[in-house]
Amino acid sequence: MATVVRLSQEQIDQLLDEADNMEKALKNLHEELVEVGTPRDTISRFSRVHDRFTSIVAFLRRQRELGA
Repeated sequence: MATVVRLSQEQIDQLLDEADNMEKALKNLHEELVEVGTPRDTISRFSRVHDRFTSIVAFLRRQRELGA
C-alpha cells in the first residue's frame, strides 16, 4: 500500500490510528444523539455515514494486509 500512495509505514500506521480514534468518536456521537432524542431519520442517516466510514477503513486495512 505504501508504494502505491507513496506513504511511509509510519504515516500509514498514524492514519489508521487516527481512523480508529474517529471510529470511537463516531460511536460516542451516535450514543449522544440517541440520548438527546435526535429524530430517527437523522440517526439513520448518521448510521449510514458511520457504516460507510467503517467499510472504507476496513477496505484499507485489508489492502494493507494483502500488500504485506
